[in-house]
Amino acid sequence: MDQREAMVGKVLITGASGLLGREILKVFQSSGFNVLGLCHSRTGPNLIPSDLTDCQATKELVSREAPDLIIHSAAQRFPDKVEHDFEAAKLLNVEATRNLALAGKSVGAKVFYISTNYVFDGKNPPFKTDDTPCPLNKYGETKLLGERAVLDVDGSNAVLRVPVLYGDVEALNESAVTTLLDTVRSGKPAKISSYEVRCPAHCNDIARILADMAGRRDEMVGVYQWCGLEKMSKWDMVREIGEMTGSSLEHLEEVKGAGQGAARPRDVEMDRSRLTDLGINHHTVFKHGIKQVLEKWL
Repeated sequence: MDQREAMVGKVLITGASGLLGREILKVFQSSGFNVLGLCHSRTGPNLIPSDLTDCQATKELVSREAPDLIIHSAAQRFPDKVEHDFEAAKLLNVEATRNLALAGKSVGAKVFYISTNYVFDGKNPPFKTDDTPCPLNKYGETKLLGERAVLDVDGSNAVLRVPVLYGDVEALNESAVTTLLDTVRSGKPAKISSYEVRCPAHCNDIARILADMAGRRDEMVGVYQWCGLEKMSKWDMVREIGEMTGSSLEHLEEVKGAGQGAARPRDVEMDRSRLTDLGINHHTVFKHGIKQVLEKWL
């Protein structure tokens, strides 16, 4: 038996059909963990359909499966969609999260909750884990409430805040990063912001970090943070994709002000030291990662 599997009997992964969840499932399976994935609408191999907003059904599922660790990656993660339907987002991002944490506690399961750098206002980066959160939009607000719910239910649970993600997408618009390929290739005029900067991370890096955390499950308590090591604006990413594909960017206009839609913080780089001090450190260089991800779409 793998040493990790001996430490963690069963891992339950929510949102396992999503962009990050698929990668977590794959990495944990290849690392020797006994894993079970939950999905909502996009079913697939090794996945169990589950509506996390059904509190009783979730409680029964967790009781039946009795996992040692729950990785909660399911969420409404698109800020504009949260603004449009706040109550539905709050139900999934907050209430279902609290219910899942309670169900986990009832069977002795630890919870790793996936949160976001959008809990910060972007005014004084890099943000430390103990800096006071101040979300600018409702998405960040719901994820912060989710963090508090998980830690209020059991202070030995853990939160992992992550940045904008990209990875092996099933559709280009599944990630705010990969959808830029359509913007580059469309030839349609568009305004692209160089004002807001991000530290994008490959989903595989986040999944490997979670696997490392799972291997040290008992000592992982409280809030942890990870983001990529490169700081880039959307305009920077477009230029990288344009160079990689040999595409003209003449139809695109750089905008030095804030982008449209739900309010976004300007710079939400996060301090990574709680993880790096433990020797947990995975980073894919953006230029290489985005090329690997987009190859099948070219």
